[in-house]
Amino acid sequence: MSTSITGLASGFDSAAYIEAIMKQEKVPLTNLQTKKDNTTAYKNFFTALNTKMATLKDAATALSDLSTFTKNSATSSDTTKLAVTAGDSAVAGTYSVNVTSLATQQVSGSSAVKIVDDQGTKIKFDSALTGAELIISDGTSIDLTEFDNQDLNMDTALSKIAAKINQTSSGVTASIVQTSSTEQRLVLTSKSTGEASSFAITETGSFWGFPATPQQEATDAVFTVNGIEVHSSTNEVNDAIPGVTLTLTNTGSSTVKVAQDTDSIISKINTFVSAYNDIVTTIRNNTTKSTKNDDGSLSLTLQGDPMLRDLMSQLNDWMNTPIGTTKGLNLLSDIGLEIDKGVTSASLMTGKITFDSDAFKAKMLEDPAGVQKLLGGTITTTTGGGTTTSTGMGGLFKNNLQSWNNSVDGLITSKIKGYDSEITYLSESIQNMSDRLDQREESLKKQYANLEVVMSSLNNQKSYVSSILASFTKSSD
Repeated sequence: MSTSITGLASGFDSAAYIEAIMKQEKVPLTNLQTKKDNTTAYKNFFTALNTKMATLKDAATALSDLSTFTKNSATSSDTTKLAVTAGDSAVAGTYSVNVTSLATQQVSGSSAVKIVDDQGTKIKFDSALTGAELIISDGTSIDLTEFDNQDLNMDTALSKIAAKINQTSSGVTASIVQTSSTEQRLVLTSKSTGEASSFAITETGSFWGFPATPQQEATDAVFTVNGIEVHSSTNEVNDAIPGVTLTLTNTGSSTVKVAQDTDSIISKINTFVSAYNDIVTTIRNNTTKSTKNDDGSLSLTLQGDPMLRDLMSQLNDWMNTPIGTTKGLNLLSDIGLEIDKGVTSASLMTGKITFDSDAFKAKMLEDPAGVQKLLGGTITTTTGGGTTTSTGMGGLFKNNLQSWNNSVDGLITSKIKGYDSEITYLSESIQNMSDRLDQREESLKKQYANLEVVMSSLNNQKSYVSSILASFTKSSD
């Protein structure tokens, strides 16, 4: 508990004096806290950088996956008639598809059923009027007499009959269609398309009036692939072109092309480029001299940090490493990947990659196998000195990044662990120094409080002596 100091006896402002002393003695504590804050900022930076490195390694790993280059994609020349999707087993080729007819469901609607009489009164249900039984060809039977004793209006009974049909395991669905203010129809629709889904309806009596020929017959889709006729019970066909699913949407002709999925490869390259440039930008932004905060003060910079300098150098080296594939296709710049493309002034160079996707597509058409090796393959080179094996860019980055951000002993991981140890040490030092300073401040307060007590006592003695002397003076007078 701190001791109150008034200075009433001595007239000395000991509180201000102690505050000045403690301010001076707390300078080392402030310096320690600043060092801890800076170290924490360094740690946070390298932690974020480590995450970005992991993202780059994941992108490089994706490029080194050979399945990236064996995947095909399919396109349709007219998606209003035909949509296509390529699977893993799709075979490259061009296919002419002509759709003659689409697969359809059977739709059978009853005659109009009056639900209101001429006077506007709702008609009561009577199975004698409707026929006692409705039989669908798959064996589903609806006995209408079970509704007789429920005192139902006709419209309510029709809805219940439809619900009863839908509760069965038949291959049809039932619905009620309002055709006028006084009439409804019972409509039966096959659950699937194709000729095999057709059904017949048998009724006792003629009330329902289902036509012998349905309003829409169940039919198979009919189309040709390169002139060969194909029938399908559905409009989604997955066995007409190997590995390709066709979705028929309208009649007419279209051309299906199955080719290497260049767009998928480009997407993975863009992901890699974005991750690479993110790292380069992050490092440059934090190593720029005299970077200022919003308040005008200098921000913490890592200018001259040897690890970051080494990392930037290695990233650049990896990008410019000759891979050693086919003649004329050895560098990433050969397929549209370049650092600071077109920049000649050193002051304008950023170290970031630009990607020319058009140049890449041209190389894919010219030498797809060479591009595959350059990005994700394993390259074996035989010379007079023997045989050497190297990896494409994806493998090169994946393998080299492992030494940087390995979760156990990666270079950046180890640096972060070092910062953690330093922060722990600084936290303990700050706590110990803070405790000592608190004790020092309390000691000074007690010291000057005691001084006030002594000064007060001396002042009292002075007053006493002065009063005695004053009385002697009066007596002598």
